[in-house]
Amino acid sequence: MKQISVYCSGSIMKGASDEKKLCWSDAERAEVSKGAAPYNVVFLNPDDPITDPRNTLGQFGRDMYQVMMATAIIVDARERRGIGIGVEMTTAALLGTPIIVVAPRNSKYRADQLEYRGALVRDYVHPHVATLATAVTEDFAAAGEKLAEHAHEKKAATQSMPEWLERAVAEYRDNVLPGDPPMLEALNRLNPCAGR
Repeated sequence: MKQISVYCSGSIMKGASDEKKLCWSDAERAEVSKGAAPYNVVFLNPDDPITDPRNTLGQFGRDMYQVMMATAIIVDARERRGIGIGVEMTTAALLGTPIIVVAPRNSKYRADQLEYRGALVRDYVHPHVATLATAVTEDFAAAGEKLAEHAHEKKAATQSMPEWLERAVAEYRDNVLPGDPPMLEALNRLNPCAGR
């Protein structure tokens, strides 16, 4: 069965104050898998534990490395998100990684109609989402369908990586990845012959 990978962009649980946030869970991953059938989806999760959480460059590099390695990223935009998601979307666009956004109608980033800058806008999609997204969907099953549809559209990076991104990815790849079992397992599932 053909493997494809997705970076799960969205809020992660950082503590008790985040318990009411909508976050990626097994339910969302199951819906994406169902929609992407017959592909087998390997999920790259930014919330997997990292060996040294004090290594902020390596932690940032891990997220950027996963965005770089993914077939596509799926952004959970069901509610307001923070700066990290914007950086992940911009990096994905820079690296040629398709961006699929789950933004239900009449939610924070999408509305049937919105009074905006002195005008009534119909079928509003937030400008940053509209500009960067390959596809905007209602739910995770539809995102899985778009993932399968766009699985072969990853493009070469539009330019060389900026120094800040190259430095972060190198820190992760060289100093964190060797001790990152979830990511090593994901890479092995995507390319089982690489370790042989």
